[in-house]
Amino acid sequence: MRNVTPAELETLLAAVNRRRPFGEQDYWLIVLAAHTGLRVSEMAGLSVHDVAWQGAPRPLLVVPSSLGKGSKSRAIPLNARAREAVAGLLAFKKLRGFSVAPEAPLFVTRTHGRMAVRTIEDHIHQLRQVAGLQGVTPHSFRHHFVSAVVSAGASIVTAQQLAGHARLTSLQVYAHTSPAQMAAAVRAIE
Repeated sequence: MRNVTPAELETLLAAVNRRRPFGEQDYWLIVLAAHTGLRVSEMAGLSVHDVAWQGAPRPLLVVPSSLGKGSKSRAIPLNARAREAVAGLLAFKKLRGFSVAPEAPLFVTRTHGRMAVRTIEDHIHQLRQVAGLQGVTPHSFRHHFVSAVVSAGASIVTAQQLAGHARLTSLQVYAHTSPAQMAAAVRAIE
């Protein structure tokens, strides 16, 4: 599994036709996935109350144990872009007549049901083809998030907690050290 680069992420977002009936939802789904590192099953299982309170984005997303791998919950602070995605999703739902009640699914189908994992994967696959990208999957957004967190200077333990991994060794696939980062690390001990 590879990491999606910031440039590829922007290319993918630009490929979303936001004027299509569910284009806004697709756009904000990608943004939220890239800024939270959620697993695709966690994204599919989100309800409005998980990300919003009284019509406004929450500052912290608590992934319920019912959605987390290994039945473990975890907390992910929502950065400004993730909160913008939540606000965009709520606006989309209101505009299209979908429920924004706390128990309503965050990502919906035309029949007002919860989007399935496979549906999310299919949407990303179609958008990837439109954008002319290779290897971009919902899981690559998770790689993007964890790699960005580590690159921003977070400890590997912090990245482990945000990603919801039980073992630190699981994070090895996310750690992409650039030559510039290695040089900076060596300079730091001079």
